[in-house]
Amino acid sequence: MSELPALDDGWALRPAGPRAHTYLASRGDGPEAFTVGVRRVWQDPLRAAYPIGAHDIAVRLDPSAPDCAAGLLRALAPALFVADPRCRRIVAAPHEDDPRTQRVLADGGFRRVAEADLPGGPVVLFAAEPPHIAGLSTALDDMPH
Repeated sequence: MSELPALDDGWALRPAGPRAHTYLASRGDGPEAFTVGVRRVWQDPLRAAYPIGAHDIAVRLDPSAPDCAAGLLRALAPALFVADPRCRRIVAAPHEDDPRTQRVLADGGFRRVAEADLPGGPVVLFAAEPPHIAGLSTALDDMPH
């Protein structure tokens, strides 16, 4: 993603040096800053983990991100969906042995959806979807015939 949207609740993202897609997240009322990656899934190793959509976005939290990173996720996901209405899914994939990051993602509004094996090891896929997608029924009786 070349340009990130403005965030609510006092959060700000700014480029974290020359590495593309890496940002330094901070909140106005706190001294803590941590890195977060935001880019299209097709540019990320996650593209091998599930049937991606062309506008899906991958988010990577620094494993040392503080618990308040859940607040960033609650502000970031809706802002990304507004910035790109064609985005159907924001995904994150912490290592399966990283329950702390998994908890932060769940607290940030992401749902645990699957497990996958990637070149870096096994991960747990978490996803956030806009309300018009998340609210769709997946019951067979509701599917068009």
